[in-house]
Amino acid sequence: MAAAGRRVVSSRDAERLGVDARALRRAATDGRLVRVRRDAYVDGTRWGRATGPARHLVQVSAAARALPDAVFSHESAAAVWGLPVLGGWPSSVRVVGAYRGGGRRLAGVVHRSSTLTVETESRAGIRVTTCSRTVVDLARERPFATALAAADHALRAGLVTEEELALLVASLGPRRGVRGARHVVAHASGLAESPGESLSRARMIEIGLVLPALQAEMRDSRGLIGRVDFWWPTLGIVGEFDGRVKYRRDEVDDRRSPDDRLWDEKLREDRLRAAGSRVVRWTWDDAWDVARFADVMRRAGVPLAS
Repeated sequence: MAAAGRRVVSSRDAERLGVDARALRRAATDGRLVRVRRDAYVDGTRWGRATGPARHLVQVSAAARALPDAVFSHESAAAVWGLPVLGGWPSSVRVVGAYRGGGRRLAGVVHRSSTLTVETESRAGIRVTTCSRTVVDLARERPFATALAAADHALRAGLVTEEELALLVASLGPRRGVRGARHVVAHASGLAESPGESLSRARMIEIGLVLPALQAEMRDSRGLIGRVDFWWPTLGIVGEFDGRVKYRRDEVDDRRSPDDRLWDEKLREDRLRAAGSRVVRWTWDDAWDVARFADVMRRAGVPLAS
């Protein structure tokens, strides 16, 4: 069953590999394989290690085999495009427009018709809504922070432009959710380097704080100190989002040990403070809780916008 570690496997695939249906079912029963939908199996070990977006992408791939004419949208398109979705991934996949399944309901598939023209692209053999449409769809339905993280990533990765997003939102007229989408597009920035930074900025906007510059280069008499996540120049405050990922060797493109990275971070912060900046740090837990994040900002001295 090694092939299941690389892709979704159906009973027909298994037969070509010399594995009969009973063996396939036994492998699913004992956990060597996981059934992600009807007649679609993946390697159990890899599934157990997979993150939320990776699991949803597998579900999309499996559904695409059953629905070859489907156009995947919303979070399902986001998984294909590689966009982050804060707040959790749905258990069902999303498709829009007509598909070969006709009107019948399929387990694990949420189908919505649309009065809008559905512009699509093919990514890895899967038909999805365009990246700009995907971002705007999320912005019309999901919370502001979730949609902002997706929009920021799409801009940073060069998958969309600000002009494309603005034109698409303008073309929607007064439809449901357009006001929220317009709010997201107005604040989206390709300068945000992580979903955590996008979440933090979303909270600043929701609270109504004075907004900082993003990814500012900080210098002292010795030269460049480095770039900081957030910088309030008139306040002399540096803001840094602390995601644990930056200290895990297997999830960053940095071969230094976690201890070395922590030490370098301390030296960097010492230089920032010596140059006259106040440094405030916060975590995922802080940013998820609006009231808690507002308290972090208040204690740091970041005021409300006038």
